[in-house]
Amino acid sequence: MISHNIFKVNQRLKIKLNVDEQYGSRIEEIAADELVIAMPMSKGYPVMLAQGQSFTGQLIIDGIVYQFISKLLRKNIHPIPVWVVSLPVELKKVQLRSFVRTSAMIPVQFKLILPLANNDPEISADNPTFNVQTKDISGGGLQLVTRQPFEIGAKGQLVIDIPEGGIIVAIGEVVRVEQPQQENPVFWVGIKFLEVQERDRSKLIKYIFKKQLEQRQKGV
Repeated sequence: MISHNIFKVNQRLKIKLNVDEQYGSRIEEIAADELVIAMPMSKGYPVMLAQGQSFTGQLIIDGIVYQFISKLLRKNIHPIPVWVVSLPVELKKVQLRSFVRTSAMIPVQFKLILPLANNDPEISADNPTFNVQTKDISGGGLQLVTRQPFEIGAKGQLVIDIPEGGIIVAIGEVVRVEQPQQENPVFWVGIKFLEVQERDRSKLIKYIFKKQLEQRQKGV
């Protein structure tokens, strides 16, 4: 059986009943062989699951998504609506082909890295700096909305202000530039991360995980 240390009170979960049904929850209590989790809701109404039925859960540990199987043992309404579920016996790492991307408007400072005479990159206060916003973001990169058509291959320092997560800093490279409307000088600039601390990537993934749960609960 999985060590109790894996699970934490207030840890966020994704509850999956099938491919199309996914809901947000969190751990409220941890017992010897049970977990008490917040009752999943859909548009303000409790998600229906019969006692004894199994479901799939997902959680993030150190920036890695894990999946488990559990069973609904019973439901309690007071003092708060919860599911009492069986403690999972196994966690499986979710093998993602690529980082999950989500739409989000996050302020970003993008400072270009200029090569020196010896071709070594340099970051200084004098380098061109642009205050922009993301269109979407993932653990592997982001897409900026800007009026500056950056060149493919341009590199820069990204200072990203993650909501409730703080500031993270990464080095990125422009890999794609699109102009959705030719008459409008607005560009979508795709940037992949070249250097980012794993603890910062973990912050990003946790934010994306939370954002997706919120969007699903709103029916987005």
